Amino acid sequence: MTDKLIGVGFTKKTHGAQGELKITVKDEYLDDFVKADVVFINVQGKPLPFFIENLRDAGDIILKIEEVDSPAEAKNLTSKELFLREKDIKIIKQAGKVLTFELLVGYELFDEQTGSIGKIVEVEVMPQQHLAIVEYQGREVFIPLHPQMVVDLDEKAKKIVLRLPEGLLEL
Repeated sequence: MTDKLIGVGFTKKTHGAQGELKITVKDEYLDDFVKADVVFINVQGKPLPFFIENLRDAGDIILKIEEVDSPAEAKNLTSKELFLREKDIKIIKQAGKVLTFELLVGYELFDEQTGSIGKIVEVEVMPQQHLAIVEYQGREVFIPLHPQMVVDLDEKAKKIVLRLPEGLLEL
């Protein structure tokens, strides 16, 4: 089974003498791209995996891929679409729509069993996950956000229903 790939940007032109590439990454995927170990680039119509050696900001984003060590090798990868595996992107997919966790601020958070928890006042981005900060029963609680916990998402009503682990709200 192959991983589903999401288009996150594209390569532009070569940079320097070490085989680096100038790239553009869509803003909503930038944090995920920075944390990624592997990027997929369309080569002859097929997305091939390339391990990221280095990533830096020099006005443009500069990408160094392992085993691409010259401008000639890098030139073969210019003007190509960049992909990340869906599992490497911290997003919610609901009914074919993509919503980043950061956009959930202001949404009413519900637990599948408990009901209304409260409004999400902030989403904190941690290295391994996103946390919704919610005022619940007079105290601030941190609720982990993970796509597999989402039961329902209603953008019009600004409501999200999660399947929270038992006992989480008592911590």
